[in-house]
Amino acid sequence: MMEAEKKKILIIDDIKFNLEIARDVLQEEYTVYEAMSAQEGFEVLSRVLPDLILLDIVMPETDGYEMIQGLKRSRRLRRVPVIFLTAYTNSESEVKGFELGASDFITKPFVAPVMKRRIKTQIELSAYEHSLEDLVEQKVEENEKLQQMLSIGFAELVEARDGVTGGHVKNTRIYFEAFVENLKHVPKYQDDVTDEFVKLSVRSAPLHDIGKIGIDDVVLRKQSSLEKSEMDYMKRHVELGGDTFRKIRKVFPENEFLKFAEHMALYHHERWDGTGYPEGLKGEAIPLEARIMSIVDVYDALTSERPYKKPFSHEKAMSIIAEGRGTQFDPDLVDEFVKMGDVINDRLQRKDELRI
Repeated sequence: MMEAEKKKILIIDDIKFNLEIARDVLQEEYTVYEAMSAQEGFEVLSRVLPDLILLDIVMPETDGYEMIQGLKRSRRLRRVPVIFLTAYTNSESEVKGFELGASDFITKPFVAPVMKRRIKTQIELSAYEHSLEDLVEQKVEENEKLQQMLSIGFAELVEARDGVTGGHVKNTRIYFEAFVENLKHVPKYQDDVTDEFVKLSVRSAPLHDIGKIGIDDVVLRKQSSLEKSEMDYMKRHVELGGDTFRKIRKVFPENEFLKFAEHMALYHHERWDGTGYPEGLKGEAIPLEARIMSIVDVYDALTSERPYKKPFSHEKAMSIIAEGRGTQFDPDLVDEFVKMGDVINDRLQRKDELRI
């Protein structure tokens, strides 16, 4: 039977005598690494990921308080428990240390049994916390996968009803994803278009026309332009889709994915000037994800063939969207969409291979 690998401990202390004492106490049970400054400690950490760090507070140049802040900023190191080594036992030092993320304190001079017990406890607690975090991450991944598959499944359900609408649902997701990824890097939108926003909005984008499942085939599959009464009836699809997700949200009110899905379905035909439907929302009262969707929704409609029209070119579609700046569409979003015209055109040319 293989012997269990020893846990790794990094000791950082600018007094060599302290390092020697700690090493003598710990080296039988642990693999011990040593550093005499914060700089040396980070050099060791570039090569080794320890299970625990013993960190002296009082050191020249960079003290323990400063170093732990650097550790907690690092995605790789922030989960490593840190025990402060200190000759001071005042409450102010302890409060400051815990606020910065320390797991415990060990006072100097070291008392070997106490030191070993505190280290063992923190390593065990850290392993338990990591296992819980991994379990949560696994459940989150499963939930996100479920959301994605539901979104794709609904899109395919729409396609089964109507090939035109189904193709449109898949196309708009392609343009939406490219557009929203670009907006992440635009200063005006960086506070709103976060990684979480991108993930949820892209996942819910295929659901924007889900309400068309409730539209009668006579209207949904009509091979010519709709008459006014038929168009008024078709407009109901936004409320049908929005109501579907609104009902589900009553059971899961904190679910952000459902909120995005409801906004996509309900508000993608609202207009910047307030003349859209179903609620006549105006300007930034329209959720951002729906304002983004409204642009790519029209772009795909313009560049796609329909029984009653030929597809417009990318250039013509962009020109029409630009004409809707400040009336149909958010003017700033239109400007960003036009700027990335080459990217959108690339997605248009490759949409068959990029579809879900």
